[in-house]
Amino acid sequence: MRIVVAVALALITPTAAAQAQLGANAQRTYGDFEKLGPHRAFFVAADGTGYLWAGASGADPGSAVEGGLKNCEDRSKSKCSLYAVNNIVLAGRDWKASAPPPLPAIGRLRPQPYWANKGPQAAAGLIVWSHGYRSGSNSTASAPQGQVGNFTAAGYDLYRFDREWIRDWPGDATTLADAVRQAKAMGYRRVVLAGQSAGAWVSMAATMRGAPVDGVISAAAAHHGVVKDMNDISKARSEWRQIVRGIKPGPRLVVVNFADDDYDVGGRMDDARAAFAASGVQAVVIADPEGFKGHGAASGNAFPRKFGACIHDFIEQGTRQGPCG
Repeated sequence: MRIVVAVALALITPTAAAQAQLGANAQRTYGDFEKLGPHRAFFVAADGTGYLWAGASGADPGSAVEGGLKNCEDRSKSKCSLYAVNNIVLAGRDWKASAPPPLPAIGRLRPQPYWANKGPQAAAGLIVWSHGYRSGSNSTASAPQGQVGNFTAAGYDLYRFDREWIRDWPGDATTLADAVRQAKAMGYRRVVLAGQSAGAWVSMAATMRGAPVDGVISAAAAHHGVVKDMNDISKARSEWRQIVRGIKPGPRLVVVNFADDDYDVGGRMDDARAAFAASGVQAVVIADPEGFKGHGAASGNAFPRKFGACIHDFIEQGTRQGPCG
């Protein structure tokens, strides 16, 4: 899903100090841009109006740049210039030539493409995105959801746990747990796992296997396929219970589920609440939030715009506030 916002920009400069001189509306809009997921692009029209384009998939931000430029010029009826791509302010440079050198992989984790990471000593932490999975398709170029945005805006590095095909669930979860241990050994002070569907499931499973994470964001966790095609619905729920009951206190968890999810066998949020109450795990369970329906309800920018700040604040400080509750 692509979201477009317009606002008057008083000044366009590449440094944080100069950005502070932007008008109030411009600061808010660019702040919104910084809290969305990649790939994203920010444009400025001839009259100083800024436009953002976010949520494009692909191995690089090309589709965000192309789509955003067309939208900016169609809406402004003027020539537009590209100001920033992902978390890189271009200052007039060509975006393709300005790609930062990627940091090394961490086990099977790879750095988000075309993203400026700081490294374990300089970053506030590491957030690892795990994508969903659909049989017969390769999702490794899919866009991280906007739940990562508040963390990257706060100085977290962004890596991905990509699985083109899923054949060994326990092995994938163990591999992810091992990569988290490696990241901590490298010096990352905090590690947060975030994922959707199969990516949410493997993030939770890795935590159950002892990954030393500080937080987990699980959106519409699933890995048994759509309910109508399941031979044994009870298996999906029993394996979910095994995971939520097996997670020990330490990390803070945000577990989200949506109404009308074709992959949801039902009752799992009640299972999560009961398990966390019994174990003492700190968790926020967001069940069927109003205005969001379907398995991919977190894939647009509306969900992180509404819930991103309270998810971030709970994971980081343990603060419970609306709309997370």
